Amino acid sequence: MSLRSWLAIALLVCGGCGEVDEPVDSPADSSVDSGGLDGDPATIPLAGACAMELDYGGFVVDALLDYSTVSGSVGDGVVPMTVLEEVVAEGDCRALRRNNPYCHPPCQADEACDFGGSCVPYPATQDLGSVSILGLGETVSMDPVSPGFTYFDTSVGHPAYQVGRLAQLVIEQGPWGPITLHGVGVEQLVLTQETWLLFEGRDLAITWEPPTELARSEVVLRITIDQHGATPISLSCSFADDGEGMVPASMIDLLVTAGVTGFPNGGLVRRTADSVPLGQAGCVDFVLSSTRTTDVRVDGFTPCDDDEDCPEGQECNEAIEICE
Repeated sequence: MSLRSWLAIALLVCGGCGEVDEPVDSPADSSVDSGGLDGDPATIPLAGACAMELDYGGFVVDALLDYSTVSGSVGDGVVPMTVLEEVVAEGDCRALRRNNPYCHPPCQADEACDFGGSCVPYPATQDLGSVSILGLGETVSMDPVSPGFTYFDTSVGHPAYQVGRLAQLVIEQGPWGPITLHGVGVEQLVLTQETWLLFEGRDLAITWEPPTELARSEVVLRITIDQHGATPISLSCSFADDGEGMVPASMIDLLVTAGVTGFPNGGLVRRTADSVPLGQAGCVDFVLSSTRTTDVRVDGFTPCDDDEDCPEGQECNEAIEICE
């Protein structure tokens, strides 16, 4: 999200942006737990995450491997350079490129450079008053932290939500008036691969343990292998949460051709997401997620900090952290 630090991968939040999570009927022989809230977690509408070009921010309840966090902020605009360019799309995946807008003379500290070469006011995070999240076992109430009007709670239990249980974000104040968004607790994500090894010309099969019960969740992947490039390309995929996904060989080839530098990284996020438009040009969302990172390697390339990391006969190019 544009004004939040993701992921830890925060990497992963924009995959499948703007897609709507279709309601799913609950099994006839199971009972759903609304957590005392008004709504059925199996059928309550979830509008998906905000599209990058509209993303003013939002709130995330994220269960990492050992702990959970709640965080968020909402601005009054989109930071231009956070809007990635789609280079190509195939199957469930998109290749995204970060472009760096150029302004001359440089913009002031309270301005951002847009893609038209003009300096515009830097989006300001907004005071939303007290923000509450219901349905997490105990109500989480957060007041903004200055400077910047950010919100966070690192004292929640782990995992912070219950599987299949309805959660509700309530924003009572702010420039857009009251906002209510929903999420459904997801099962903790369990990866079944220790390393993703990328080969040119070969599809990459991604696997994880599928949910044991009917789920509203999707699984979002993100991979970056060019940490020092001027215009690095990243890979984002949005998979149905059925335990397997496929990254086409053509997307792997595009990543490698664009450049391999530094230590590749990647991960998966299982999530539900809901969002609402803010006026004509903005959007705010609410995500319940389970985030996992994994080791990523590219065939033929060895990342390094010094010569000791390199195979015999190669030296570490410390500027780009690759053995040569």
